Amino acid sequence: MKKTVFFIFTVALFAGNYKIDSESKLIVDKGLEDVKENCVVCHTGRFIVKNGGDKKFWETKIRVMQKAFGLWDLDKRTHDSIVNYLAKNYHKDWKKGRDSLSKDLSTPKLNLK
Repeated sequence: MKKTVFFIFTVALFAGNYKIDSESKLIVDKGLEDVKENCVVCHTGRFIVKNGGDKKFWETKIRVMQKAFGLWDLDKRTHDSIVNYLAKNYHKDWKKGRDSLSKDLSTPKLNLK
């Protein structure tokens, strides 16, 4: 419980005045629904919050997810929507100052049993 409260507080702190989606804990903005439908179905929003990068970074992440983890092919509109959302809301500067929090924001291990 303490980790969950800390996580929500941390997201709100670094998100500034952004509204946070109660389901995914990600910033509410254009493209969030595509992220929820294609990314958060396999892992939590914490994985996204813990990262940060430009469009090239997020495009590489999508390719890795497709090649290594079975993410399906995305049509151009969906791909662009996801990349634009992530690059805008979870860019390189998003991660600055959060390295000390990386332990607390780490993605939990999945229990597939």
